[in-house]
Amino acid sequence: MGLSFLTPMLLAGTALVAVPVVLHLVMRRKPVKHDFPALRFLRERAVANRRRLKLNHLLLLLVRMAALALLALALARPTLRGAGWLADAEGPVAAVFVFDTAPRMQLREANRTRLVQAAEMARVLFGKLPPTSKVAVLDTADGPAAFSPTIAAATARVERLAAATPGMTLAGAMTEGLRLLESSQLARREMYVFTDCSRGAWAGTEPLDLATSHPDVSVLFIDVGAAAVRNFAIESVDLASDVIAAGTPATFTVSASRSGPDANRAIAVEVLARDGGYVRRAIKPVVWKDGATTQVTFDVAGLEPGVRQGRVIIDGTDDLEADDVRSFTIEVGRPARVLVAAPAPSGRSGRFLAQAIAPAALAKAGKSRFDVTLVDVGQLDTVAWEGVAGIVLVDPPPLPDRTWDLLREWVAAGHGLVVWLGPEAGDAARFNSEASRRVLGGGIVRVWRSPDGGNFFAPATLDHPVLAAFRRVGDAVPWQDFPVERHWEFTSSAAGAADAGAVPVAAYRNGLAAILEHRVGAGLVITVTTPVSQAASDPEAWNTLATGFEPWPFVMLANETLRHAVETPDDRNIVAGRPAVLHVDRRDVPAAFVRTPAGDDFPAVIDQARGTITVSATQLPGNYAVRAGGEAGGFMKGFSANLDAAATDTVRLDDEVLHAMLGPASRIARTEQDLIRDVNLERIGAELSGWLLLLAAAVIAADWMLANRFYAPRAEPAAAGSATKDAFAVPPPLPSSAEAPA
Repeated sequence: MGLSFLTPMLLAGTALVAVPVVLHLVMRRKPVKHDFPALRFLRERAVANRRRLKLNHLLLLLVRMAALALLALALARPTLRGAGWLADAEGPVAAVFVFDTAPRMQLREANRTRLVQAAEMARVLFGKLPPTSKVAVLDTADGPAAFSPTIAAATARVERLAAATPGMTLAGAMTEGLRLLESSQLARREMYVFTDCSRGAWAGTEPLDLATSHPDVSVLFIDVGAAAVRNFAIESVDLASDVIAAGTPATFTVSASRSGPDANRAIAVEVLARDGGYVRRAIKPVVWKDGATTQVTFDVAGLEPGVRQGRVIIDGTDDLEADDVRSFTIEVGRPARVLVAAPAPSGRSGRFLAQAIAPAALAKAGKSRFDVTLVDVGQLDTVAWEGVAGIVLVDPPPLPDRTWDLLREWVAAGHGLVVWLGPEAGDAARFNSEASRRVLGGGIVRVWRSPDGGNFFAPATLDHPVLAAFRRVGDAVPWQDFPVERHWEFTSSAAGAADAGAVPVAAYRNGLAAILEHRVGAGLVITVTTPVSQAASDPEAWNTLATGFEPWPFVMLANETLRHAVETPDDRNIVAGRPAVLHVDRRDVPAAFVRTPAGDDFPAVIDQARGTITVSATQLPGNYAVRAGGEAGGFMKGFSANLDAAATDTVRLDDEVLHAMLGPASRIARTEQDLIRDVNLERIGAELSGWLLLLAAAVIAADWMLANRFYAPRAEPAAAGSATKDAFAVPPPLPSSAEAPA
């Protein structure tokens, strides 16, 4: 807050406060001569009267001086300002306009989008700017941060704003705006932030305190959010796997939410056909509840081999189209060939894992994800590995260095290895070697025992890809029903400067590592520190993971560890705006072409050393196709880009939460009248002349009342006979010696 004067020259009128002083000195009351015989008594009474009169005179003097000072201040037209002590309301300002252009700003209300509403409010502000002001327009699409040459150019920039995938958060755009204002030489700096005040606009943002961090900048938030949001939204589409075997159904879990009255609306799954059109493959009716999230599961079967793209869509239209569709990409192919090497006889020791990753019924029907071949671990290096995507070592014994070296070269070429350690390892001295450490990223130390059954798998989080599939059941995984009585303690060790060693993925309840992963070249090694090779009847069994009652957690774990190890980590489903990395086996093709959801094509260079294509232009949500060569000798890849959930989250923040987020001194305008009032108060200020005139009138009235009280008419002098008696009642002032009676 600050105070300034519209006519400061009139402050010279405060010098008139000297007039009452001069008048009081000139018009002092003269002594009155009285004839009294009892002068001694009257002198004592006169002293008290003189003191009272001095106090009355002083009070009247101060009141009259205050009245004149208030009149002078009122004529000077003081104004209360919010931008400092600035007297020139028409001086140039440095103004930054920050717009949230996330797709949720396309939400319609009264047939107007939030972005159109923001542009209309901005035009009002442009009309209030002094002509020589410097103006910059910033948006969350990560545009250039610079002042426009003229206000007209800034206005044209606002007219061209369009909703787009955010390149930065709204708080990040404000930071850029503040940095730009700091570079300005103008004394007055203003920032206007246009926001829908939604949860998505401020997701992940720390509370602001601009009054403290930037006290010289006047910040005004313009709320252009919808008063009553009515929207159907698909929040996310969770794929059980983006790589499936031919004949295996693709499973989708759709999370949908509703803002507005309860309604019925269907959700459908559509697959992109060869002619470029979408074919509906599944549809389910959904009952939408206001403020509630609903989950719908789809199983789509019969997808042809190859890269298959599609979308999940809400039937009908609503006020925001950006969150009515989510795209997906799935790669459908032949089952990946896997070698399961187990101690002899492998048919017995490796059967639990083989059945978990390739059940006999699914394998016979051609719907299994993996094509499994069981071999004795002692014959592993005599079997051809050509065309094998992954190898699983079930309870391996100490292996020769030659076998470990072959495994290391094979994994480094881009393959996957999963090792389930068990009692066949013997002891650390026999099992550990330099060759095994280079493959596993560490070595075994000793066997830990928990015979009371109090130890079991206890993952702290489900963020890792090996554990992500368990999110669908969350805390319902009954790991405690499958106790692990024994397991190896494993310590990580680096094999070289570029090797960080094995990294823990999940732990047991006792805190020791249960699953570890180690990156070797372009491939991956996953180690599990307890086996699945022992029968339920074996008294020396280390665990009941595979032999307990309904061991579905083990089946999921066996599939997810192998899938994570063998599958090529392509970015098939990404968040729009982030780069997508695709792997290709062809080294004879220098470049490929990317087709965007809008139908545009642009080239993408193939990294011949890594065999990858990196696509960074993914701002447009939808399905992207990557092609090289023709139908016969070329290849086809693809990926899907979807908006981040915050980009379409239109749920409004409560006023209390909003003020806590924007800061205790934040100013928010919601209508054009609010906008004009805030700008006037901040730039021109609120005039105080009226209040000062009222106060001056009150002081003049007080002066009149005091003067009447102090100078009330006195009674006529009494007769000579009663002079002494009246003198005792109201004694006059004591005359001076010169004026005393003879």
